Order: sequence, then C-alpha cells, then structure tokens
Amino acid sequence: MTQPPRSYSTIGLKILMGSSGLILFLFLIVHMLGNWQVFLPPYYMNTYAYFLKSKPAVLWSIRLFLLMALVVHVISAIRLWKINRQARPQPYALLLPNQASFESRTMIFSGLVVLSFILFHLYHFTFKAPPFGYFKNFLYQFEKSQVSIPDVRAMVIAGFQNPWVTLFYILSLTILYFHLRHALESFLNSLGFVNSKSLPWERIVAHAFALVVYGGFLIVPLAVFLRLVH
Repeated sequence: MTQPPRSYSTIGLKILMGSSGLILFLFLIVHMLGNWQVFLPPYYMNTYAYFLKSKPAVLWSIRLFLLMALVVHVISAIRLWKINRQARPQPYALLLPNQASFESRTMIFSGLVVLSFILFHLYHFTFKAPPFGYFKNFLYQFEKSQVSIPDVRAMVIAGFQNPWVTLFYILSLTILYFHLRHALESFLNSLGFVNSKSLPWERIVAHAFALVVYGGFLIVPLAVFLRLVH
C-alpha cells in the first residue's frame, strides 16, 4: 500500500489538531465562566454543579466528547512533532529570532505540562483522591430543606488556601497562557487572511484572547489564597 504524501499527512494532522484545539478552547471559556461563580453566594456555584451532576447522560456525553478531542489533539501534536524531527534530524546550529518563537519551539513540552495539569485538576477536584479525600465531607444544605449536595464552592476555597496547590496552578496556568497564545495565533494564521504586508491582527487577537483566559482563570486561586473570597 502506498503511503500518502507527507504534505497531505501533515495538513490533515494540522486540521485535526486545530479543530480539536478549538473545541478545548471553547470549553475553557465555559469552564472559566463557571469558575467565576465562586465570587457569588454559595447557592449559585453549588446548584450549578449539582445541575450538571443531575444529568449524568449529558455530563458523560460532554466528558467523552472532550476526552476524544483531547486525545486527538495530543496524538496529532505528537505525530506532527515527530514528522518535524524526522525532517530535520540535526538541530539548527544557530537559532535566529525570526526563525521561530520560543513558544513554537516548545509547544510539545508546554502541551505535556498542560496535560499533566489537567490530570492533577481532575485528581484534585473531580476524583477527590488522597490527600484531598476530605472534600467528600463538604456538604451544602439548602435553606428550609433537608436536601444536601456537595459544597463545590467550599472545595474550591479549601483547595486554593493551600499555598503549594495555588503555586502549582499559577505556574501551570502561565504555561497554558504561552501554549494557548501560540496555538491561537497559528489557528488564525491558517485561515489565510494574513499576508506579510498586513497588520499582524492574528497575533494581537490571539494574545488578547489568551490573556483574557489566563487572567480569568488566575483570578480565582489568587482571590481565594489572598482571602478575598471566603
């Protein structure tokens, strides 16, 4: 069986990586907005979390869809990285500033760090595994009702009062920012609306979106750790 030309294979992988990355980026926006409910009274974040958990079919469909997008994104990124390495087995003797940005040269490594961060985030808040098992005892009771639900807001506050957890989140979010900044810039570049004589709008838009997501996620652990939320 003949192998497809490498250029077609690379284009297909880039399409897969870009489309799956866009799905994950849109999820980040929704997740960020959900996190902001920590600044509201406990009722809002807890009922929001309870509503999601009360629809297991919908919740698991979304989770499996996001997991599929993540797997496609990671596999296509690693495959592209290997193709690029095979195309140039010997590294450049001199890296000039206009050849490639630091973010583009380290995308595979920043992506692996982000993946580790995702796994820890699930370990921390979703699975509540040791030493975070005490989160399972956090319950929120509705007023004038005997119904108790998991107190997700209290988990968030308790989690980010730990300085080591907060520091890890800040470092991971910073790496995510640089990863996202280059990823969005590459995605907008691939739309083909940019030429060498035009304003680098794709860079401006990509950096702005990445900064909004970075600040939007960062404000929660910082506000909790500084005791601005309780």
